[in-house]
Amino acid sequence: MHDSLNEGQLYVTVDMLILTVREGKLNLLLSRRKSAPYAGRWALPGRFVGLDESAETTARKLLKEMLPVQDVFLEQLYTFSEVNRDPRGRVISTAYLVIIPNNSLEALPEETRKTFSRFEITKGTNGIRLNGEDGTVLISSDLAFDHGRIIETGVTRLRGKIDYTEVGFHFLNDRNAFSLGELQTVFEAVLEEKQDSSNFRRDIRKRYEEKGRIELTDRENGKRRGRPAQLYRLKEE
Repeated sequence: MHDSLNEGQLYVTVDMLILTVREGKLNLLLSRRKSAPYAGRWALPGRFVGLDESAETTARKLLKEMLPVQDVFLEQLYTFSEVNRDPRGRVISTAYLVIIPNNSLEALPEETRKTFSRFEITKGTNGIRLNGEDGTVLISSDLAFDHGRIIETGVTRLRGKIDYTEVGFHFLNDRNAFSLGELQTVFEAVLEEKQDSSNFRRDIRKRYEEKGRIELTDRENGKRRGRPAQLYRLKEE
């Protein structure tokens, strides 16, 4: 579908930047394109918007088909409208930032997980570097369309928002029972830099606990060595 586009017609697509934190690293899900243009190249999951759908409806429908999980954060990222971004014709893309806890991905059937590959996001010499599980290494220009730019925009936005919004909590496997250590791991993965534990815990308590956004539960995490970690709960709006 849409191997060729009508000249003079405007098309709209959605592209999804699907992120998770796995083993302390920020991961991105990519798929290989099966058809032209850019057949065989890695790309973000996407779809053309139907005439009877909003962009968000299309994004949610595609996400449900690709990753049928309940706990998903979806937020519109940016609209990419450069004239020549698609060699087939005039195509505008509305990109979405999607966050899925890692345990939700791991719980998917193996056949479903085969439809995508994980790439660890790290800082490269000139922008991002994507390290695949099979040893594949990609930079922005290796991806189809302008998907490298979409990824860079999304990661930059995420890193900018994590300190003043609750977006980082959506990476947690359980927002009703998490330790500050687990939350610190998320922040370190997203920002790609170590955090001083004492300063981090003080800042989180000031920004969230003192303002009533998180609260202590009566549960403890006994999986760690030594004293069990106190568990918190995010108070959903």
